[in-house]
Amino acid sequence: MAGVTTPAFRTLCREHGAGLYVSEMITARALVEDNARTRRMLAPAPDEPVRSVQLYGVDPAVVGAAVRRLVDDWGIDHVDLNFGCPAPKVTRKGGGAALPVHHVLFAGVVGAAVAAAGRVPVTVKMRMGVDDGARTDTRSALIAQEEGAAAVTLHARTAEQLYSGHARWDAVAALKQAVRHVPVLGNGDVWSAADALALQASTGCDGVVVGRGALGRPWLFAELAAAYAGRPLPAPPAL
Repeated sequence: MAGVTTPAFRTLCREHGAGLYVSEMITARALVEDNARTRRMLAPAPDEPVRSVQLYGVDPAVVGAAVRRLVDDWGIDHVDLNFGCPAPKVTRKGGGAALPVHHVLFAGVVGAAVAAAGRVPVTVKMRMGVDDGARTDTRSALIAQEEGAAAVTLHARTAEQLYSGHARWDAVAALKQAVRHVPVLGNGDVWSAADALALQASTGCDGVVVGRGALGRPWLFAELAAAYAGRPLPAPPAL
């Protein structure tokens, strides 16, 4: 999350529980052009054991070049392609949640990233579609699987919804039924350990991705770790 998942915040989250903690969204073109601000955003925490970067781009050649730089120059261990951002400044340029509408371009971006990453896994995060009249989640997930993505994550809202209303977990369940060869991860309205367990139980998804639920609450990951291990949940910290 832009301005949130900085090295310091990722460190706080990691101290509370095991997991994969992804960077702020990095723009592929800025990375290729060696933008100074982008370099600062890529700087890891001193003891970060796994380097995970979320990348945004709309041009397969630029995304491929950015991934090669991430792997070769920065030693990144995991790349997550962002096709879920609903921010108008991103979607106006055809990126984020707007890009999967163009399925040939979508395939090109994912394929270029996977080819450039080599042994490093590339995952894809997306939304249900631009709106309910332009659903792209199933087709996009199948394309991502075909292009070599290691997993797909579905935020169960459309771009039009932004963050309003409720995440429609039934869309995660439907996607899990459609995608057979790579893990499907569910995202949306995971505010507690109980929510994470309920999302998996109701959809059959392979894992849970947490976004806004962690804002100001890095101890959520201690609760998640306990819940998945079958232990009593720790009490939240006092003021």
